[in-house]
Amino acid sequence: MALLGLPGAFVAGVGLGAAGLSALFHAVRRSGALKTERELSWLLTLATCVAASAGSMWYAVPAVYYSRGVADLTLTDTPSLALMGVFTAYLLCDLALGSVYYRSAIGLVTGYLHHALYTGITVFAARHGVSAIFCLLLYNEIPTIILAAGSMRRRWRSDVLFAAAFCATRIVLHAVLMAQFYMHSGHRCLWRLMLLVYPMHIHWFCSALRSTIRRRAPARLPLDHKPIPLETSVLI
Repeated sequence: MALLGLPGAFVAGVGLGAAGLSALFHAVRRSGALKTERELSWLLTLATCVAASAGSMWYAVPAVYYSRGVADLTLTDTPSLALMGVFTAYLLCDLALGSVYYRSAIGLVTGYLHHALYTGITVFAARHGVSAIFCLLLYNEIPTIILAAGSMRRRWRSDVLFAAAFCATRIVLHAVLMAQFYMHSGHRCLWRLMLLVYPMHIHWFCSALRSTIRRRAPARLPLDHKPIPLETSVLI
């Protein structure tokens, strides 16, 4: 069965994903475990990224560890279509639920435009039979798991762990896979697309690194600084 020319497995993934994510969101919201809009806004992201990252390993591991893994990579199959459908369901649910329950956390660029763009990409991948390639690249969501967890609970935040995961996946692993696609895959557009986004990954990593160093560096006071007496500081 296909809807609007989309494979049945993809449509099923969207439907089941939307039902599951909506049920999870409302269950957690009613429990009161997450109280602020910011905390709620990361719930679906965390759940989806855990599932997406785990599913991507089925495609990423052979591509990395076997010299011709990318050459023998299946471009599309039922599991990848279903997983991509779940990811699409997340994009739609995040906008739908966010517009009601955490509107302040949904930005124009990072929310509506970003999700609309990726929905278009998943639909394109489903129609053109490259869902396995999309799912392979979902390893990029591993750092997002750390980011989401830290945004939901401050005690779970680890800038060092996030930077390490980002470097390992979006810098190192991305470069390895890009080289594998260049050397062994007949689909030349794949490594070119990966190369296109690589500078953006490096820019994000450098920005995150600078931000982490800035937060951890002790405040530097001017040489002529004199402490303000307690009485004066209270009056001010």
